[in-house]
Amino acid sequence: MKSLVKTYLKFALKLALAFWMFSLFRVLFYVFNSSYFPDPEFINFLGGIRFDWMTISILYLPFFVSLWFYPRSNTILQKGLFLFSTVLAILTNVLDFGYFNFTQKRTTADLFTTKGLGEDVMTLLPQFAKDYWHLLVLAIICFFILKLMYQKIETIKTERLNWKRYILFVFPITVLVFIGFRGGVQLKPLNVIQASQYASSQNIPLVLNTSFTLIKSFSKETIEVQHFFPDEKLAAIYTPVQKIQAKSVPEKLNVVLIIAESFSQEYIGFYNGGVGYTPFLDSLMNESVVFINSFANGKKSIEALPAILSSIPTLSNRAYISSEYAGNTIESLPKTLKKEGYSSAFYHGGANGTMGFKAFTQVAGIEKYYGKEDYPNTNDYDGNWGIFDEPYLQYCVKEFSDMQAPFFGGIFTLSSHHPYTIPKQHVNKFPKGELPIHESIGYTDHALRQFFKSAEKTTWFENTLFIITADHTQAVSNPNYNNWIGLYKVPIAYYCPKILPAKVIETVTQQTDIFPTTLDLIGFESKILSFGNSAFSGSKEFSISYINGIYQLIKKDYCLHFDGEKVTGLFKWENGNPFKENLMNSPDIAVQSTEKELSIFLKAYLQQYQSRIVSNNLTYE
Repeated sequence: MKSLVKTYLKFALKLALAFWMFSLFRVLFYVFNSSYFPDPEFINFLGGIRFDWMTISILYLPFFVSLWFYPRSNTILQKGLFLFSTVLAILTNVLDFGYFNFTQKRTTADLFTTKGLGEDVMTLLPQFAKDYWHLLVLAIICFFILKLMYQKIETIKTERLNWKRYILFVFPITVLVFIGFRGGVQLKPLNVIQASQYASSQNIPLVLNTSFTLIKSFSKETIEVQHFFPDEKLAAIYTPVQKIQAKSVPEKLNVVLIIAESFSQEYIGFYNGGVGYTPFLDSLMNESVVFINSFANGKKSIEALPAILSSIPTLSNRAYISSEYAGNTIESLPKTLKKEGYSSAFYHGGANGTMGFKAFTQVAGIEKYYGKEDYPNTNDYDGNWGIFDEPYLQYCVKEFSDMQAPFFGGIFTLSSHHPYTIPKQHVNKFPKGELPIHESIGYTDHALRQFFKSAEKTTWFENTLFIITADHTQAVSNPNYNNWIGLYKVPIAYYCPKILPAKVIETVTQQTDIFPTTLDLIGFESKILSFGNSAFSGSKEFSISYINGIYQLIKKDYCLHFDGEKVTGLFKWENGNPFKENLMNSPDIAVQSTEKELSIFLKAYLQQYQSRIVSNNLTYE
């Protein structure tokens, strides 16, 4: 019996070592990203053990299986299997010590599986290694510490077990791993949304670990349609089918869409009393229709194009572009404009296959896509992502001049993407600011100034509607933006002095509104299917997003959080931190009524979204 106890002890210590490692990584993850978590709680770290259990059961499965054949648990093979799984755990979790700052969510598989994005990761790997060398050193140190601890455990002497004791040893372990594989004995396997049981919405990443989110997202994620309402009642609550009651416009306007990489509202002086890094954009907004409460629908570039061009937000762990539904027939701004005789082209200075942009723009009906490989001067390559913004935007001006009017032209900038490289001749010309991105924001703003200066000299300029927005937000230095409201605040502005007098509007709007709003402004009257609305449609204003298993609805003066099954939070959003007080279950009758109204709307929205994507029913006709 003593030999069995020692064998159990040896195994328990190795298992404890794996749990200790994940707990250590959770603490280190918090240390590296503490500014994002102003109010961490002990339950966040304690609840994370459940997710670690499932992760360990899956990640260390080869090691556990080996115990069936080598019960003494001291073979070279078992050591190799244990340390191999440990390396995977270290690399995946240390990755988010730095990468979380860009996305505010634990990394999922689409970082590696999305067409084009995997190649980008490999291209930028040397630069990431240079910028985050300290994380690589930390990973190596962690590995050797864990290896030494494993070897210390191996010094415990055990004897070969007879078959009865062997069964007594292996059977409980098998049960433990089997239950761990599901994350417990509940009906459904543990998933990301269960993290909300242990944390507020903003603290959910503290509960999770990156190995877990990668494992859960590597398989193609199918959308499960939630039937909250009977079909005959659903459309009365919410329908994406809508009629654009367009304004009268004397002639067809060209449309130029500019998506500025990572241009958070936080960086733009116009939104912050003049404090920012975008003097040109500030001046342009003084002559534009600008929405103050404007939101992105996602946190990554890959999520932006479907939202902006086709009014399709990403409301699952996998971006729409990389999902199994990416081939659905969809409506889009370019497709709709084509019916009115518009030509179309899209320009991005990155590699042609990056993030699936080229493939999606083709599905969205854009006639021509131009990337880095199509640009004529390789000397303007930034050495990492693609072509520097200033020369690329000048190239776009010339390209637009050759297009047949009326035209739709899309531009996606890139210089304000990590590693924030700017041309040597512009180094130290723009404010460094508090974050590495700030200087590159100033450079891209300068590039936009030169773009408009050149465009003003063309014949198409005065007859063009310019739409300025961003793909998503980036790193935060202003505490007023360090919450789930501020982390989605991007600029949305419409510039066309010919038809639009300058105005600041406080209406809530989002990226998915750009498609119907543009049709509204250029005088195109039609029925469309859109998961957004014209920003000038009055009472239909709202914004929706999804991150870390939580749906966020911003509507009226409130923000609702919903985990797919139940409401987890209701907040009155305002300047500063809107999440200080959770009004869910408030005794106030008016607040209760608002919570019910918003939850009904969000459920109907999700049911329409899910059912239409799954059934490939994303067009009006």
